[in-house]
Amino acid sequence: MPDGLPGGEKSVPSTSGDNLAGALSHVVGCFRRARVPYVLIGAWALAVWGRPRTTLDLDFLVLVDEKGLDRLGALMTRAGMEFDETWLEWNPMLRGDQIRFRRRGFTVDLMRPRDVHDREVFRRRKRKRLEGRSYWVVSAEDFILQKLKVGRPRDFEDASSVVKRMGGHLNRKYLERWARRLGVIGELDYVMGL
Repeated sequence: MPDGLPGGEKSVPSTSGDNLAGALSHVVGCFRRARVPYVLIGAWALAVWGRPRTTLDLDFLVLVDEKGLDRLGALMTRAGMEFDETWLEWNPMLRGDQIRFRRRGFTVDLMRPRDVHDREVFRRRKRKRLEGRSYWVVSAEDFILQKLKVGRPRDFEDASSVVKRMGGHLNRKYLERWARRLGVIGELDYVMGL
């Protein structure tokens, strides 16, 4: 269960059975063996900071260069993950920046940092307990900023749920400084005002 929420609230990510938690542990085990810094993002991070939603995927930022991403991909394949060639064929612009795997019906996305903010995420990541184990999770503020950078309707809903849940516990100065730098200050004002 995630910990450290205001008022002692706890939440469990909504999953389709225990297999997704097993996949999470398996993937992070690969990162640890490869000594690759990672941050859990996406729906599992949302469950820590905002309103949980059902998910069948795991999303990670990994601090590697393009060759390091290839090496990590090879390690994960040897560890029983199925590399998704079709996805890469349909997303050629992401080659070298993102790779996708499948494991027991679940999707695992690994993304390299794409901007200076994505690299900052690693300095501010938080250690959280999920499903009885400890993992590195994106901070609440950086989760909001990541969602605003993508800007789909669901991303605004996710960011808004974190604002509602975390309330006064958010570092607003940090959010505003990065939102200005990233060109999403209007989007931040919008989700903060919901």
